Amino acid sequence: MSKMVTVDYFYKNELFEQLQLWMILPPVSQFNEKSLVPAQVTEIPTGEQLAYYILNKNERLHLNYDVELYSTKNDKKALTEEEKKFYLRNTILSPINKETTKLAEEIAYQQETDKEKARAIFYYIVKNYRYVYPPSCRGAKSFLELKEGDCGEFSMLFTALCRALNIPARTVVGSWANGKMEGHVWNEFFIEGEGWISVDTSMAFIQKKRPWSFFGGSIRTIHWKKYFGQTEGQRVVFSKDIEIELVPEYKDDEEAFIAASMIINGENFGWGQQSLNGCAPYLQPIYIKFQTNNELFFLQDASHVLGTWKIREHGLKHLLAVLKITSLIVATVTMLFSFIVQNLYLEFTFKFTFIIFFLCYILRREYLVIFNIMTLFMILSLLATLDGG
Repeated sequence: MSKMVTVDYFYKNELFEQLQLWMILPPVSQFNEKSLVPAQVTEIPTGEQLAYYILNKNERLHLNYDVELYSTKNDKKALTEEEKKFYLRNTILSPINKETTKLAEEIAYQQETDKEKARAIFYYIVKNYRYVYPPSCRGAKSFLELKEGDCGEFSMLFTALCRALNIPARTVVGSWANGKMEGHVWNEFFIEGEGWISVDTSMAFIQKKRPWSFFGGSIRTIHWKKYFGQTEGQRVVFSKDIEIELVPEYKDDEEAFIAASMIINGENFGWGQQSLNGCAPYLQPIYIKFQTNNELFFLQDASHVLGTWKIREHGLKHLLAVLKITSLIVATVTMLFSFIVQNLYLEFTFKFTFIIFFLCYILRREYLVIFNIMTLFMILSLLATLDGG
């Protein structure tokens, strides 16, 4: 099946006379549609290009592009000293301090290799922390105190603990590769000779403790232990780390009335008016800067904070996704009518379309065991209906 997807990203400055916007340019050679040229492009330590835009009132940024599903297979197998330093740095959201260093050493004291140490951290986080969305506070420091957070906190803590043991690590920001605004955050750590290795502690927690959370969706989950070392291969990356330094310099609006749209490590943070020492907390896929003329202003709509994006699969995957939804609607409607009106054709239709619905899951490799059983059950039921007719 095709590994290509189409990403359609849109942001419109509807509120301000002028707005600054930063985002990582996607790794593509050309765009299907690109409405605005960046005022500046800077290569950053992750190897990505950071674009800087200025949007006047009612101007829009629209990027439509085709990209392969994200994979670390073709990434480099060695890091330069500068890259190692970058991926071992101390940050606000993933601090390297006495607390995280002591905890990391306690977790990994029996492990010999960096990979074994990272695996011990993975198991520790999955066992001792709880997934909650939305989180009450952002950052590894708060996560250590509250013992709960979403994918961001799970990832920030994993990064901090790995870096505390001198293991290069990064918090990867992206999206599930289907649907609208399905943001997600996970990790990668680096082993010389092997390269970047994927880890997803929050998905591991969900699959271990709440295995039905994604049932019925279009995300192909795997066994929770496999989230150390791999993913299901249905992701797009927006940024290969968090707390990216913004260029041109991000100047905090110190005199503005800060609308505390977020709490970071227990302190109010005004999204779009403050930075973390000149860095964006994260780019999913953008960070913005706006002026409010010293008026209290709340960004309540996600489209004003992050913009909107939609990702569509290609080829057979897309056709199966459409067929899955269509067959479920037909099957449900005809099943309801068959309960009201005893009719052989209605009964045949709803059972046959349910088989198609289940087969779509199987062909997309989603919940194979469950839907193989359900398909077999429905086929037997359909044959019994035909024999009875």
